Amino acid sequence: MAEPIYVAIPIAPKVNLIGLPDKFSGQFLKCWQQQMKSWLMMKGLLTVIQVTRPKLTDTNPRTVEIAQWTEKDQIGKGAILSALSNTLFNVYCSDSYTAKSLWDELDQK
Repeated sequence: MAEPIYVAIPIAPKVNLIGLPDKFSGQFLKCWQQQMKSWLMMKGLLTVIQVTRPKLTDTNPRTVEIAQWTEKDQIGKGAILSALSNTLFNVYCSDSYTAKSLWDELDQK
């Protein structure tokens, strides 16, 4: 009988959503943004709305850095989407957004 093969499956860390700002419905954007920035900062996620994805190059693949950035970005994007009204969530829930591009798009409105 063959030995069992164990594979590590990464599990995203849990982020406690307690204290998440009230849902943004399209009014008072700057107030909501300030509350959201404070929440992201307390969770160690503020960089997701400030920094773009690290570049992948042939000479410096930076795969670990990109994986860490991707994980934080997904958590941050999920938090931002969770703080949107259902109407806005339906508009912005596309996989094409990063947390930063979502934040920048909301800032344009």
